[in-house]
Amino acid sequence: MFNPVIFSKEWLKPWLRNPYKRFGRFLQRFMIDAYIVSFPKCGRTWLRCMLGKAICLKYGLPEELMLNTFRLTSLAGLLRTEFTHDYSDNAWLHYTQLPTNKRRYAKKKVIFLARNIKDVLVSYYFHCTKRSGEFSGDISSFIRNEYLGVKKVITFYNIWYENRNVPLDFLFIRYEEMHRSAKEVLRETLNFLGMKEVDDYILEEAVAFARFENMQKMEKEGHFKTGRLKPADLNDPESYKTRRGKVGGYVDYLSEEDIRYIDQVIEEMGCPFEQMQTL
Repeated sequence: MFNPVIFSKEWLKPWLRNPYKRFGRFLQRFMIDAYIVSFPKCGRTWLRCMLGKAICLKYGLPEELMLNTFRLTSLAGLLRTEFTHDYSDNAWLHYTQLPTNKRRYAKKKVIFLARNIKDVLVSYYFHCTKRSGEFSGDISSFIRNEYLGVKKVITFYNIWYENRNVPLDFLFIRYEEMHRSAKEVLRETLNFLGMKEVDDYILEEAVAFARFENMQKMEKEGHFKTGRLKPADLNDPESYKTRRGKVGGYVDYLSEEDIRYIDQVIEEMGCPFEQMQTL
């Protein structure tokens, strides 16, 4: 199915650049031991920074590698780990076209990171309108869009719920739990990836480093020297990668009608991950 809303030359540019880099990433797939899977805007940048900081502290590795999770975990002797959206960020894919076969994960360990669907939709809306340019329109239209909106989030969650027994091992974590107890979520994640002994001071320093205010400050200052953590517009807070970092912030953006619509779709499609805290 074709979605004319997101077709543009700008969208195609990343696919036409760096063919050797893309080939290298293709080969890297065969070396990966563990994946951290999420729909966009579920908190993976936050988790990536906490993991990176903790690993750099534990093994004395350079902080320039902090966001290169695969290389960092490889050098540390941990499970070679990569983050992935597993095609959920492909704006060309209709929600019914998301891949359901997870055979490629059968011999891997998987961490699945989830977030409240309404908060995901609000954050993803600003990403698609102010950062990636994949959507133009209001937020009510966005949540109803079948290439980007609520049906795509739920379908992605449900596919992974149904396939949670496919990987070698599976760990479910939530963005909201990271807010409540970031230190313990980070400890559990590191343990899962092979770092069995982690000093409290490392966890505490990693959590402090990746707190929202510091992340937004570093993004504004270009600390990481990468487009991965760079605002589209320095003067527009909604264009930042680390935009708000708030649980339940959707109430400031969604109308009562929009909230009813999302709740109705969740009820009709079902979504076990939306109700679960841990596995």
